Amino acid sequence: MKLCRPPSGPVRFTVLASLVLSLEVAGTASAEPDAATAVLGLEALEGAPDNVASEITDALRERVASSRGYQLVQGKDLVEVKLVFSCPDEGAACMAQAGKSMGATKLIFGNVKRSGADYQVTLKLFDVNKAAVDTWVTESLSRRKAEPAVFRALVPSWLTKLTGKGASGGLQIRANVQGAVVSLDGTRVGITGGEPIAVADVSAGRHEVAVEKSGYTTAKQEFSLAAGQSLPLSLSLSSVSVNIGNQASSTETPPVIIRKPRDAPETPPSEAGGSSGMRAGFWVAVAGTALAVGGGLYFAKQVQQINSELDPYRRVPCAGSVGGCDLRGDPKPPLTATENSTVHGKMDLGRKDQLLEEVLLITAVPLAIAGGYFLYKGYLDSGNESATSARGLRIFPAASASAGGIVTEFDF
Repeated sequence: MKLCRPPSGPVRFTVLASLVLSLEVAGTASAEPDAATAVLGLEALEGAPDNVASEITDALRERVASSRGYQLVQGKDLVEVKLVFSCPDEGAACMAQAGKSMGATKLIFGNVKRSGADYQVTLKLFDVNKAAVDTWVTESLSRRKAEPAVFRALVPSWLTKLTGKGASGGLQIRANVQGAVVSLDGTRVGITGGEPIAVADVSAGRHEVAVEKSGYTTAKQEFSLAAGQSLPLSLSLSSVSVNIGNQASSTETPPVIIRKPRDAPETPPSEAGGSSGMRAGFWVAVAGTALAVGGGLYFAKQVQQINSELDPYRRVPCAGSVGGCDLRGDPKPPLTATENSTVHGKMDLGRKDQLLEEVLLITAVPLAIAGGYFLYKGYLDSGNESATSARGLRIFPAASASAGGIVTEFDF
């Protein structure tokens, strides 16, 4: 009897096709689609600020959008949903209707209210298809720590408690030096700056973070992260020193100190400015005094000139003359109308010159006094550091073989 060997090609193909089909079915069965989740804006109750509720809502939406197994669906505020769908008590039927209208299979909503010195945050996970609340959590939050960064740090653990998923945690890493490279378990995760580096989806367990930058020591820190925990880390780097020969020089350049020579002591800016102002005031006063005195002398000379011009027209009573006598005692006829007009004109001019003379000479007095004050404060005051220099007024005796006396020196 002759046995026939069955063809192997078709049999192998059938077995392989069956195996591939079974793997595809198994993969399809094991792969769960992302849950379409809408986070409704939290409601602020019992004096809680609206901004706290909105910041927690934003942190929840950011976390859901970045978590595996979720597909964030654009949601509305819980207050708006209650008004539109008439759900005053968050009734299951109308909440399910609201969720279907948004295309969501899961809803996360809740409220924030004051509780003593804390805020009480209540979150609910609602199944739209079942029209029922799956789970809910209530957390307390200190009002002193009610900040967006704190909300982002707490939301992962709240979401894990609420859904039982997303057990991975997160990190917020800071350093005292900007521009340093941050690595987590040997993998680079960012560069330090003004804001902390946020690292999401970190598995629970032990990890090591390292921060390094050229010119600084490398900082490392080991830590343990619990499921869903968000952990802030802060690392400090120190500048390193480089030895050159027998001298150690730091990477930071030491300050350069420039000293003035001994003959020019340093003067504080305020004192230097005050001294300069006094000296300038002295010279202004000197110039003003000189101009006032010079002007007064000029107009005094003009008055003297006018008086000399009026002498021929002056008349004094004398016997035997109708018009009077001149200043030498000689009889003179009365002044004519033209001569009287000339006399009045010169007298008016003389009065003006005399008034200007008096004003200028009187003005010279306070200017001279001010000049003396500025001279003392700017050049002679012992409390002024500039007085210790060569500037100032010096009076000392002097003698020679032929004479003696005093010598005055004024330096400026």
